[in-house]
Amino acid sequence: MKFEDIQDYLYLRGKVRNAWEVVRFRKTASKEDQLVVDYVDEPPLFIRGTTNDWHMFHRINLRDEYRLDQAKGWQCVVDIGGNAGFFAARASKIAKRVITCEPVSYHFERLTMNCAERHNIESLPMAIAAEPGRKKIYRPRLMNMTGVHSLYRDMGGHMTDEYDEVDAITVNELFQRCTVDRCDLLKLDVEGAEYEILHSASKETLEKIKRIHGEYHNVQPQDPRTRIAHFQDFLKSKGYRVEIVPHRKKANHGTFFATRP
Repeated sequence: MKFEDIQDYLYLRGKVRNAWEVVRFRKTASKEDQLVVDYVDEPPLFIRGTTNDWHMFHRINLRDEYRLDQAKGWQCVVDIGGNAGFFAARASKIAKRVITCEPVSYHFERLTMNCAERHNIESLPMAIAAEPGRKKIYRPRLMNMTGVHSLYRDMGGHMTDEYDEVDAITVNELFQRCTVDRCDLLKLDVEGAEYEILHSASKETLEKIKRIHGEYHNVQPQDPRTRIAHFQDFLKSKGYRVEIVPHRKKANHGTFFATRP
């Protein structure tokens, strides 16, 4: 047993009825297994075995990677890259409205299951990109890297040549279609598409967004817009204060937090 396991158990105890089972699932799950996170005061979450689900759940709920711990009373959160719905589920407790987008059908099925009893979540089976239309989403090499579907074939050496074709719209169209007048948080976990999504956003759309929290990735190094220094300057030019938290080992990879004063 690791110290981290004890920390996780102590955090979950009192929040979920099966805290120790949740902690152990990371090491004991097989492909056919499914873990039900049995919350005390909210609907359950369903985690698939031998996928990236437990890692995503852990990052979002136990490590607070997107910094939701102090948030409350928000009107709207937009979640691009919804995966299995763990972020949307957590955001639904602090925002009146959550809009989540996930283009990969394998994930959207699980997202729908995890969000079904959280009635303030709107789930859309689509990608967000610089231009609307049909897009190729490349699949990861390994099953336990299910969080790494990407529009970019060169995403960290993790992708295969296999892909799914999905529908995409722009972030401007998303805000128009869903009538988003104010966004307290735009969350981005889109495996390299963060650059094109924000560079294609209109001034009007960006002015509606108070915070942008997300990951940045090392894709298309020949394009200066995908370098984090350029990306940081771009966000600052749009009126945001920006904090960068680089990955300890990977170049041009980490998390960013952009906030309007």
